Amino acid sequence: MEEKLHGRKDLQQIIPSFAPGCRRLTPGPGYLDALQQVNVTFINQKIEEITERGIKIVSGEEVDLDVLVCATGYDVEAPPSFEVTGRNGTRLTKKWKPHFETYISLAVDEFPNFFLICGPNCGLGSGSLLSVFEAQGDYIVNAIRKLQKEDYATIEANPERVADFIQYTDEYFKGTVYTDECSSWYRAGRLGSRIVALWPWPSVQCLEVLRSPRWEDYKLESVDPTGNLPRWMGNGWSQVLTEGDPSWFLDPDEGKPEDSEFYRRRPFSY
Repeated sequence: MEEKLHGRKDLQQIIPSFAPGCRRLTPGPGYLDALQQVNVTFINQKIEEITERGIKIVSGEEVDLDVLVCATGYDVEAPPSFEVTGRNGTRLTKKWKPHFETYISLAVDEFPNFFLICGPNCGLGSGSLLSVFEAQGDYIVNAIRKLQKEDYATIEANPERVADFIQYTDEYFKGTVYTDECSSWYRAGRLGSRIVALWPWPSVQCLEVLRSPRWEDYKLESVDPTGNLPRWMGNGWSQVLTEGDPSWFLDPDEGKPEDSEFYRRRPFSY
């Protein structure tokens, strides 16, 4: 940037004083060249108000404009625009104040059977976010299958594990460039605020975490009022018996049941 802006003292103000990566890195090809065009005026003051003819900056100067393009970003700490109500009337908008708190970006305590894709602390400083979305979808499908197979009514993040995740991520970010002295959407645009947008570790590590759910980090409520845990064994019947060929061994060419995609879908019937 210093090389590109050499000789333009007025543009030296846009050179960051913080380390690269504190804010999202955007190459912006052509941006610095555009700033130096003769028909471009750089104004380094806040807008005080929008007037009929343009804008008024804090110095009192009015700037006439034909078009005003607003690119002020968005509030990443704003709760959902729709209301979500959990146990005992708990509202997500209230629970997520002053900060978002989740279990591995996916689940919220006091909100059973509630999962998120692209939730808080899900974003990446580098890597493919789409692969994370797909892994989150697989994780949620695994949770649904667990409820169906083991006859649970609800699955809910353990509040202790939510607190552990938040504490662990906060401690990790202290040693990273993301907590340098900059205002960034990673931290809701405020200095000194928590990092609310990013997954703390590399994207590959995130995929590994999502690949192996820790069901012990959840509270599971059984459909059976007696809480009989062996209900995961089903009703005693198998799809191999009810829908397949129980005497498959009489025709070796058909292969073993466990080699069939049909029988690998789910081992028990309900």
